[in-house]
Amino acid sequence: MPNTAQDLHQGVASCASSLCHGATKPLGEHPIRQDEYFVWQRQDSHARAYQTLYSPASRKIGQALGINAETAPACLSCHSDAPIASARGARYQLSDGIGCENCHGGSERWLAEHARPGITLEQKVALGMKPTWQRETRAALCLSCHQGDAQRSITHAMMAAGHPRLVFELDTFTALEPPHHNRDADYAARKGAYQPARDWITGQTQAAELHLQALADGRFMKGLMPEWTEFDCTACHHSMDAGRWQPERMPGAEPGAVPFADAPQQLLGLWLTVMAPPEALAWLEGQRRLHVAQGQGVDAVRAAAQQQLVLLRTGLRPLIAGESMNPAQLRGLLRALVTDGPHRQAPLSGEQRAMALTVISDALHLQGASVPLAARRAIESYYKAVRKIDRFDVKEHARALDAVARTLPAG
Repeated sequence: MPNTAQDLHQGVASCASSLCHGATKPLGEHPIRQDEYFVWQRQDSHARAYQTLYSPASRKIGQALGINAETAPACLSCHSDAPIASARGARYQLSDGIGCENCHGGSERWLAEHARPGITLEQKVALGMKPTWQRETRAALCLSCHQGDAQRSITHAMMAAGHPRLVFELDTFTALEPPHHNRDADYAARKGAYQPARDWITGQTQAAELHLQALADGRFMKGLMPEWTEFDCTACHHSMDAGRWQPERMPGAEPGAVPFADAPQQLLGLWLTVMAPPEALAWLEGQRRLHVAQGQGVDAVRAAAQQQLVLLRTGLRPLIAGESMNPAQLRGLLRALVTDGPHRQAPLSGEQRAMALTVISDALHLQGASVPLAARRAIESYYKAVRKIDRFDVKEHARALDAVARTLPAG
């Protein structure tokens, strides 16, 4: 669905002056880089998101779905900044793709004010600027397209028509964007220090909440067949002799049950085993109930998902928001990521683990606790073992993960 925000969207050209955010290189005398537009235009694939809709692949997807990819709201909602017609300013252009106001909000009220000396973050938010410096806001914003939410529905029909599979991890994808701010002392003083482990668990938590909300809303069942995007796509899309089935993958579920796309829930459980063991037991029991509910019908799944949502929102979110990890806890999480038995062979979980291992290693480095070079090299090899999901090899994956385990420091 299109963005329904009423603040006028004035287009990326409104930010592109060389005196604002359009410099060709960072201007060192100012705390803001001022080359943000240049970085977005030259390095950020979001700038080309709209043009992608004109590609042969996009047109083929549109034909399969019976829509025009260049104009369909389902496509424009994630490939462009698409406010309602009355909120499009004189310099607004649909062709700008995912521009400044997609993330920072319509600039009608804050454009002239946000650089005013002395303006506070709270005042910027009151003027309609989205607080993207808050990791929770950033995670929800990114995942609204990279996973889908109530306004932006990602469907199996899109995937079947040829849309690329969606993947996301907050810290990793922020680095790939690339970020257009400096994570220096000035930024930390104004907006908080960079903490990759906090970004990682915030992203996993938001992804888990979105998935559970979809199940609680009943989105997983449409007519005779489920909405398959809520399930693990690799459970069906693999060779029949791939040897992936594990009874431990969904404890309590009947053999042959299709696993949910619950990698974030799994990794949140691992974080809890390190940071809050009692809460981990409650979370894992809730996951077991959700698996069992698959064999009991739609209402049972919705009820189990709703119960898990309540636990997440009331019991876990405050804990996650308030906890930073020390080096011993980070090392414990690295160890948990490579030794967790039931989900070690799940491809989507492996993909997320590979990113998590790098993020947590970086978090250790920032705290002055280096990860051995051998471990970093083993993590890079593990990345290669999970990179191509459609060619995922169970034995290769297990060997690569065991190699990481052998190189991690004890304790």
